[in-house]
Amino acid sequence: MISRFRVFVQRSLITGILATLPLVITFWVIKFLFDKFSSFFLPYLAMITRHMEIELHIYVQKIISFTIILIFLILIGVAAKHYLGRAVLKFVENMAGKIPVVRSIYSSIQQVVHAVQTAGGGSFQKVVLVEYPRKGIYSMGFVARESSEFLNKATGEICINVFIPTTPNPTSGFVLVIPKSEILDAEITVDDGIKFIISAGLVEPEYKAVESKDVS
Repeated sequence: MISRFRVFVQRSLITGILATLPLVITFWVIKFLFDKFSSFFLPYLAMITRHMEIELHIYVQKIISFTIILIFLILIGVAAKHYLGRAVLKFVENMAGKIPVVRSIYSSIQQVVHAVQTAGGGSFQKVVLVEYPRKGIYSMGFVARESSEFLNKATGEICINVFIPTTPNPTSGFVLVIPKSEILDAEITVDDGIKFIISAGLVEPEYKAVESKDVS
């Protein structure tokens, strides 16, 4: 009787953890972003409220600061779509490119952002299976793009740049240059592939025909 009760409690606890884990992680991510963004203008708000002799709760100050950041980002996005805004951003980019240390950091980040904005609006073209880390064992990967002529010439084959993500954090992983002939199309959407990685293989995608994207 006690043994059954212990098993019941253990299973219920595991089920409860799995049920609430997505909510907890979502809350943690939102809270992390909110704390980081909202803290930017806090010193200035504190100075203004002291000058105007206004008392505001710290959370009210954080909400105001976070709102200012959002409005600021929206205005930048709107400006970036027009000639004057693009000219200002280009000027800032040129200035950043002339500072030695800033230049290398800014260039790397800019390349990552550009990669995310290309490939039809997404960072990856399709989900594939590759034999990694050894023959007979398959890993799920995401096609980034076809390899450059330099890599194709070095390997003597037409290759594909494939990103192999880690579990459960798909933002880190390995970039492999793999011959196109050794890549298997998983025939699932990128969203389903990401869910599979994040869930550590617990959420398997259902088979359904997806439009194949030629990476050539």
